[in-house]
Amino acid sequence: MRDEANLARAAGPMTALSAEDRMLAATLQHAVYELQATTGTAMVPLEGGRALANIIVVGDPLSVFTVADRHPVDDDRYTGAVAYRTGRQCVRVRSETPSGVRPAMPFPYAMVATPLTDDEGRSFGVIVLVWADPVGWAAKSARVRHRCKSLVAELSRALLRRGGLPPRRHFPGVPRFILARPTGEDALLESVSLSLVYQIGRLSAELSQAPGLRDVVETAIARIMEPFGARCLAISVVDEGRPRLLGYEGVGPALAARLVNASTGTLEEETSNDAGPSPPDRPLFFEAVDTDEPITAYCLLPLAIDDHTAGTLALGFDHRHTFKADERAALTRMAQLLAQAIGRARQFETERRLAQELQQSLLPPALPQHSEMDIAARYVTPTTGTVGGDWYDVINLPDGGIGLVTGDVEGHSPRAATTMGQIRSAVRAYAAEGHRPADVLTRTNRLLSDLGTDLLATCCCVWLDPEAETVEISSAGHPAPLLGHPGSPFAAPELPLGIPLGVRPDTCYGSGQAPLREGTVLVLYTDGLVRSHSVPLGDGIEALHARLATSGDLRLEVLADHLLEITGGNRRDDDAAVLIAQFLGLGADRSQRVARTFVHRHDLRAVADVRRFLRAQARSWDWEAVIPDLELAVTELVTNGLVHADSKVEVRLREYADHLRVDVRDSDPRPPLPAPVLTSGGTDDESEHGRGLLIVDALAASWGNSPSGRGKSVWFELTRPTASAKPES
Repeated sequence: MRDEANLARAAGPMTALSAEDRMLAATLQHAVYELQATTGTAMVPLEGGRALANIIVVGDPLSVFTVADRHPVDDDRYTGAVAYRTGRQCVRVRSETPSGVRPAMPFPYAMVATPLTDDEGRSFGVIVLVWADPVGWAAKSARVRHRCKSLVAELSRALLRRGGLPPRRHFPGVPRFILARPTGEDALLESVSLSLVYQIGRLSAELSQAPGLRDVVETAIARIMEPFGARCLAISVVDEGRPRLLGYEGVGPALAARLVNASTGTLEEETSNDAGPSPPDRPLFFEAVDTDEPITAYCLLPLAIDDHTAGTLALGFDHRHTFKADERAALTRMAQLLAQAIGRARQFETERRLAQELQQSLLPPALPQHSEMDIAARYVTPTTGTVGGDWYDVINLPDGGIGLVTGDVEGHSPRAATTMGQIRSAVRAYAAEGHRPADVLTRTNRLLSDLGTDLLATCCCVWLDPEAETVEISSAGHPAPLLGHPGSPFAAPELPLGIPLGVRPDTCYGSGQAPLREGTVLVLYTDGLVRSHSVPLGDGIEALHARLATSGDLRLEVLADHLLEITGGNRRDDDAAVLIAQFLGLGADRSQRVARTFVHRHDLRAVADVRRFLRAQARSWDWEAVIPDLELAVTELVTNGLVHADSKVEVRLREYADHLRVDVRDSDPRPPLPAPVLTSGGTDDESEHGRGLLIVDALAASWGNSPSGRGKSVWFELTRPTASAKPES
């Protein structure tokens, strides 16, 4: 039996490891060599005990493919997690190659996880041994388990005499790899090559799952900057012949921009031509830099796609750093992987933007405004960037009623979007002729059959009659809308559910009716709202009812955002549309509760006309006290819309009992983001664009932005001041 001194001596020359980690490494190496295991790992708790991280790995090159750097403590799929949580040894044996697309270990294996425990049986780490393709495991299982317990118990006692393992507040994500077969008795020899191969493998795997540029940059930070101990990272790309800073971490944007251009070994400003510095055409490594900046060493790695330099990856260090040959080779390979991922992400985002623009061009340009109805709508595309066939519409009916429509064409392709546009146009045309919902669907179905398309479509038409306070609904295979009457839960009304459009040309559809009382909320949606690959339809519908049941007094815009979260997550595999309407009633003063005005594109002089409109409307509604705040906020938003969106701008006012709501709408679908105040005093388009939102944020009781037809709406609300707060006349 070894004692603590022997364990410490066994650590040999690995001075970069702490004494406790050298003891872990020595025990692992001895166990792997004696028991002929494929891999041995030492795991310690991180993040307040919520995760386990592999800090040391001993094994053959195969060990690179059997190690996950960390996993949750409460996940029973991991043998080490079970052993750590229970404080007891855990053994798992798989005699066949595991199934699944990406198994952690794609071969039969035996695994023994033994916890490091204190005198009270509490775990403070885990030792895990793995045997790939175990032969005769049953005959040696008992001996191996007993020997593992013996070695780990001895290690636990030695560590506890030193005070246990120090807590890990940060783990860079790369275990230390130790060769399985010692060159001399009890000698430890780290395999830097295995560590670098592991880093390249993890980077490649995670970049393949990074769809967007933000994901790529975050992966580079976690898998390149942090494992190499760099102080900072900066990535630039070439756009239209000029370098542009794509992302950075650890320093500010000014120093990051200088770093990616510092190809001569200095962080001073560099220029090579009118277009600015060019990315380097080969890797550059500067091990010592004399500068006042916190960066004293750095490297520049070209990002090349198809033999064309498309950008630069820069890593900066706050200490002298020697770039050895194997590290240079690994960093160069990582830059190649990063360049490919950036190319894929930029292509993906281009395709997604085109898909969104095509889809939004088929949506209504703006929802009509009605004094008796409050309406909110949302449409979201799949994360993959493909075009979908979901849509919504709001129609002014010839008899004074209001038509709400949602529909879904099968598939995700330009053909699905085109078919959706044809159906939407047909529904609008038949509604304009005065047909009832069932007749609209019957005629649209016949037209769809005549067009010869083989795509099926579902559609739901809801005609609202505010005067009669009734709702007439007809559905062609589409989810029935949910109605929430005041004091009652949301429920789907009983109505005949017809077959989808395009199945049989002679189909006649039926309809049903429901009461429309003041305060009634209607929710129309497509199945992408409640179903995805990870959310079954039944669970999604249950979640929809649960969210509606707790919606309370939420504004419709806020409620629409909450409903999109049911299957939203980070990745959405289907497009979705939701249309929400609330009947406000037909009070005597209802006609005075809404107003709107328009400004033609780029007509900045008309902003003064908007202010006059606001003053007149506020005085007629007895809202004089908010005129200064109202004018300032609307002026900022209208000016931003005219400058940054190539469209006319619409301003809508709606009066409620205790607040005034203002919507400023344009055709630019990109959401606005507040910009930080620049302490240097510099300004640019983005900072000016953000300044208006900072003003709105300071003046309004609440504000936000939301999609609105083909563009967006930036809205805010002003509350009615109390009598004591009104200014003197």
